[in-house]
Amino acid sequence: MFDLRDYQRECLDVILARYRAGVRRQLVCLPTGTGKTVIFAQFPAFFRMKHRMLVLAHREELLEQARDKILHANPSLRVGIEQAGRKADPDAQVVVASVPTLGREGSKRLERLEPEQFYLVVVDEAHHAVAQTYKRVIERFGFLAGDEKRLLVGFTATPKRGDSVGLNAVFQEISFSRNLPEMVEAGYLCPIVGWRVETEVDLSRVRTRLGDFVTSSLADAVNVTERNALVVKVFLDRLADRQTLCFCVDVAHTEDLAEAFRRAGVAAAAVTGDMDPDARKKALEDFSAGRVRVLTNCMVLTEGYDETSIAGILLARPTKSSLLYTQMIGRGTRLHPGKKDLAVVDIVDVTRDHKLVSLPALFGLKPEFDLQGRTAEEAQKALEWTERHRPWVRTDLAVSLDDLRYRCERIDLLDLDVPPEIASFTKYAWTRTSSGSYALALGKSVRLRVAPTILGEWEVFLTAGDKESRVALGASVDDAVMRAELLIEKKFEQDVGLVLRKARWRREPASEKQRKILGGKGLKLPEGLTKGQASHLIAVILDAPRARGNEPSDPPVRKGSGSGIPRR
Repeated sequence: MFDLRDYQRECLDVILARYRAGVRRQLVCLPTGTGKTVIFAQFPAFFRMKHRMLVLAHREELLEQARDKILHANPSLRVGIEQAGRKADPDAQVVVASVPTLGREGSKRLERLEPEQFYLVVVDEAHHAVAQTYKRVIERFGFLAGDEKRLLVGFTATPKRGDSVGLNAVFQEISFSRNLPEMVEAGYLCPIVGWRVETEVDLSRVRTRLGDFVTSSLADAVNVTERNALVVKVFLDRLADRQTLCFCVDVAHTEDLAEAFRRAGVAAAAVTGDMDPDARKKALEDFSAGRVRVLTNCMVLTEGYDETSIAGILLARPTKSSLLYTQMIGRGTRLHPGKKDLAVVDIVDVTRDHKLVSLPALFGLKPEFDLQGRTAEEAQKALEWTERHRPWVRTDLAVSLDDLRYRCERIDLLDLDVPPEIASFTKYAWTRTSSGSYALALGKSVRLRVAPTILGEWEVFLTAGDKESRVALGASVDDAVMRAELLIEKKFEQDVGLVLRKARWRREPASEKQRKILGGKGLKLPEGLTKGQASHLIAVILDAPRARGNEPSDPPVRKGSGSGIPRR
C-alpha cells in the first residue's frame, strides 16, 4: 500500500464529494512527479468498487506504470493490459488499455468491453482526451450521452492544449488542482533554478501549426553546427556534474546533438521513437546508472519517464506550447537522494513574431527574465521586496536579478516623470505605482488613482481622507485618465496648479522639507533633484505596499548562496 500525501487524500475526498454533487466527468490537474497514478491506484479500495475499472493511456510505459501501481495498492485485484498482442482476462477487475488499440475506428476490442460492467473510467494524460480515438472509447461508456451512473476522471499536468481546443468537450470541471510553484513550495517537488542562454538563430520564418512550431521547419532552423556547439558548451559550463536530459526537435537533431556531446568528451546517448527497443532500453539503463551523462531525445521522454536522478534539463527545442514545456520540465522535478535542485537551461533564439515559453513564465515572471541560476521563488521575493522598499523602481522593466539590483541602487531622474505610456495624452503629473496603476495627488489628503481590472477596463478611484470610492470606469487607460482629468477640472479647479506637468514650481530645486522626507526613507538623493521629481518620489512611496513586520531592510538573500538581488 502507498503512504498517501495530504493533497492526494484531499484529492480523493474532493472527487467523491463532486461525484455525489452530480459531477460525473471530472478533471484533476497535478504537476508531473506528484503521484497522479498513485491517486487513481487507490480508486478500487476508496470507492469500494463492485464493478470493473478501465484505465486509458496512449503509451506502453504509461500502461506498465498504471498496472504496477494499481497492483501495489491492491495486491488481491486481477489487473490486465489490453494492448496490441496482449489481451486482458475477461475476469480482470481492472483493465489498463491502450487508446490506439481500443479507439481506432471499428475496433472489435472496444466492442468486447461491456459498458455496464465498468463503473470507473480513468484517463491518464487527459489533455489528449479530445482526440477522436479517446472520444470513441468515452462515448462507448455513455459519458457524453449523459450517463448518470459512472464516473470518468482525467489526470493531467496541464489543462491547456497547444491547439486551444478546450477539454470541456469531455470534462465538466476541474475538481482538484495544484500547480508547479505550489508543489515546489510545499516540498513535494525539488526547487528549480534557471539559466537563459540566447543564440543568434532567427525563428521569425519558422512556420507554426496548432499553436506550436512545425517540426520540420523548426529543425531546419535550429539543427545547425554553431547552435549545437553552444548547447554543448552550456552543458559543460552549467550542468557538467548533473544527469541531464536534453530535449531536441526531431530524430536528426537528437542524433546530431548526441554526437556533438560525444565529440566534446561527454558520455551521451540519443533516444528516439523509431530506434530498436533493446537499444532504447540499454540507453535508458546506462543513463540511470550514470554511465551516460546526457540523454538527448525528441518527443519520447515527455510522458511516462520517471527517472528521479535527472538534475539538469537542457531545452534545445524552443516551443510556444505551455503544455509541452511543462511536460519537459516535469521530467526533472522529482525528489531524489542527494539532489539539491533541478537546473533548467532555456536555449532562447531570436524571434520577433513568436512568444516562446520559458521557465520564469511558469512562475508568473516575464518570459524574458533571466534567473541567473537562482530559483523563481527567490526572484519573486526580490521583486516583492523592491515593490515595498523601492517603489519608484520599474520592476516590470527588470530583465534579471543583477538588473534589478542595479535599478535599486540608483535613482534615475528620467524615471521621475510622467510614465511614457500615458505622457502623450495627459497634461498632469501622474505617477506610476508598483501595482501597475497611476496616481495623482491633489493635496494633503485628496488623491486620484486609475487602476486596471481583470476584465481589461480601468477604474478611477477618489481618495478623500481615509475614504476611497470609485468615481468612474473607462474602457482603456487613456479613457479612464481623461475621465479623471475631467473630474479634476470640475471639482478641484483650485488644485490644478499643483498637478500640471509644466507648472513652473516643478522645475525649482527640491525643498528642504521634501529632502527631509525622502532622507528619512534612507534614500541617497541625486544631484539636481527638482521639486517636481521629489513630489513624484514622495507620491510613489506613499502609494507603496507597507513593509511587513520583521522584514529585512536589504533585499532578501539566501545565506551563502549569493541569491536574491546580487550586487554587480
